[in-house]
Amino acid sequence: MTYETLELKVENRVARLTLNRPKALNAMNLEMMMELRALADEMDAREDVSVVVMQGAGRAFCAGMDLKWSESLTKKDRVESNRIGQKTFNRLANMEKPLIAAVHGYVLGGALELALAADFIVAREDAQLGLPEITLSAHPPYRPKITADGDPDQPEFGGSAPGWGGLTRLPERVGIARAKEMLFTGIRLNAARALEFGLVNAVWPEAEFEIVEGYVPIPEMRWDSAWVIKSREKGFKKFSLRSR
Repeated sequence: MTYETLELKVENRVARLTLNRPKALNAMNLEMMMELRALADEMDAREDVSVVVMQGAGRAFCAGMDLKWSESLTKKDRVESNRIGQKTFNRLANMEKPLIAAVHGYVLGGALELALAADFIVAREDAQLGLPEITLSAHPPYRPKITADGDPDQPEFGGSAPGWGGLTRLPERVGIARAKEMLFTGIRLNAARALEFGLVNAVWPEAEFEIVEGYVPIPEMRWDSAWVIKSREKGFKKFSLRSR
């Protein structure tokens, strides 16, 4: 399949997926959402792929939701965009093949929710990770620095919260207390702090971070057979919930 917003290369059973909108800092639009779903289906169907490494082209992993997409949404459309994001990231999280997010630069808001859909997150030392939605609170009004005229996602009243699965996946990864600290403050974690939180599995210096074709950034992982665990993951998640 040919993709417009993604780039895919496969070598030695490793698929390298690149978010490929570098001029927009790989911000996610509706087209990218649909292509991510299609790619997940393709990866699970391909017998020559055992693991997928997801990265971003250019200066950042991903800038979250594309502001042009966000600005075009009506209130009804905004609810639908949340559903689209949730379904897309659920599909990635439920892939049979292990998914590794290799992140650098900005990994904020929807970008972190995308990374949280992966089985592992590895970060370049310059990465900034966070879910800053709480800072869009309408009382007092807050104007993010990233847009001169404010953010189209700023609510008319109350506050804002992650809408693409971050409220569930973040505490699963870092624990309830750490998740609340991130969600209630909207703080940005540098890579070292994210490693301390348990949000990322490893931090790499910039000079060593270039993800070459056929390379898996967690070399100890038995990725050639890890799909067996993935296929049984739902079962042991249910067992874990019953055991609490």
